[in-house]
Amino acid sequence: MRNPKLTAFLLGIVFVFGMAVSASAQSKGLKSITAEAMKPPMKFLSAKEFRGRSAPSADLTIASKYIALQAERIGLKPLMPNGSYFQDVPVEVTTMSPAKSYLRLLSGGGEQKFYFPQSFTTNVRTGGEWAAAGGLVFIGSVLSGAEPKWDDSLGIDLRGKFAVVLEVPLPASETAQRTGAAGALFARTRVLREKGAIGLITIIGRERENNLIQKGLVFDVSERLRFLDVDTVNPMPPATPQPTGAQPQATIQAAPAAPFYTAEVRHEAGAAILGVSRAELDQMFNAMGQGQPVPAKALEGKLVDIAVVFQQRKDATPNIVAYLPGSDSQLKNEYIVIGSHHDHNPPREGRIFPGADDNISGGAAMLEIAKALMIERPKRSVIFVWHTAEERGLVGAYYFVQHSPVPVEKISANLNLDMVSRNDPNGIYLIGSNKLSTEFDKSIHDMNSRYVGLKLDYKYEDPGEPSRFFFRSDQYPYIRYGIPGVWFFSGTTEDYHRETDVEGKCDYGKMVKVTKLAYAVAMNLGNKPGLCKLDINPEITTRGKHNMKIVWQRPPQPQQKR
Repeated sequence: MRNPKLTAFLLGIVFVFGMAVSASAQSKGLKSITAEAMKPPMKFLSAKEFRGRSAPSADLTIASKYIALQAERIGLKPLMPNGSYFQDVPVEVTTMSPAKSYLRLLSGGGEQKFYFPQSFTTNVRTGGEWAAAGGLVFIGSVLSGAEPKWDDSLGIDLRGKFAVVLEVPLPASETAQRTGAAGALFARTRVLREKGAIGLITIIGRERENNLIQKGLVFDVSERLRFLDVDTVNPMPPATPQPTGAQPQATIQAAPAAPFYTAEVRHEAGAAILGVSRAELDQMFNAMGQGQPVPAKALEGKLVDIAVVFQQRKDATPNIVAYLPGSDSQLKNEYIVIGSHHDHNPPREGRIFPGADDNISGGAAMLEIAKALMIERPKRSVIFVWHTAEERGLVGAYYFVQHSPVPVEKISANLNLDMVSRNDPNGIYLIGSNKLSTEFDKSIHDMNSRYVGLKLDYKYEDPGEPSRFFFRSDQYPYIRYGIPGVWFFSGTTEDYHRETDVEGKCDYGKMVKVTKLAYAVAMNLGNKPGLCKLDINPEITTRGKHNMKIVWQRPPQPQQKR
């Protein structure tokens, strides 16, 4: 006859022993996370030879292959149906055609033709193909102020003409400080449009021209990207309801704005347009740089004819997707997703943006988490996704949730590591953890108190916060799908999106702390009896695409001062 008390006693011993073994394994996992192990991928992937890892690019593809090889070496399995570590995100790339785009200058002396990208360029991201011809007016320093006004007493007609301007710093003023250079440029463009100009030709500044000469460069080939088969659109807030009984207001269709064309030219083309020598052009830059007036004048007898023609190609940029199978025969069919992004920004006129903190730091941390989880696997499976095209609108993360190789309703939570190596060595910002699941948020706090001791800060979690960080990293597409997500974020620095975001400035001690926290949370969530409960937002009670229609609060847009 079985003794119930003895059976209970033995089961208790087994349970306590199992807990002790698990705690010991987790302790070993935490200790396995080291700064020294993070340094090789940090140094390699943030090297200038990767040219910023823009999506799509050969540089990012090579970086992706390196990450996939590291994941395989650690022991992570491929998850894509074809047995690959790569989930290709299709994209259509539009660029200017060097063979068909040109700027032609016509004058009494004949014709001069300048080509892209050697001598002129325009931004393909802001419009479609275009061709335009017109006269030329050099506006000198007349509209260089922060609050420009055109003086009709000059007797110069801008209608149907291109305005020509030198690229020089605008003078400091209250308006310039408030709106920045972009605001002052917008104000100048507004005046030109009001006066009937059809476009603006900017002769680039001397610093840019000298940089291109010294490095033997031409203008960058600007790209416009259209990502295929992915929805990143945010729903708009509902219209303000009309008072009961109010008559519907008539809709007034605004007249379409006349086209306004912009181009940038180098100094050879700029001197030809102005009809001056290169030395005289330098003198004009000197004068304007010193705040001296340079008179406006119509460039009589000259016409410019510009054609901007596009060419397109189909390409792809990869998410890297790997996973660690769970240890439980049932729970292994549920998942924790740990993610980061490995892309950054393309070079600009020879300047390279390494993106060490943003975001090789998160990618290197993921490799350490994977190694630590190998010591004892959690019951649930853990998926690792190095997302592509985060800098292009969180595209890789959106693509993953919309083309997930596992059922999204089986994903418990997403841990997103993006910029985890700078600022306060003992603190980290949490963005998104308190939006869908109290259990998820509590797990982060519990694991932090037990193992790490970081200062957890919610400063940027509010969708209405002016910097809009809630919307700006890869946890957001998961949250939009009803999957609890958090962005572990150190905050921005003076090196954010600059050439100076280099590996040497990264704080490996802080990276270790954040990585240990993410590892502990993954273990905790991976061993819980159920998925993280959705108990915060009453609109979101199940995971899935249907949540994409829900409107998250947007920050108020600043009003234009009149």
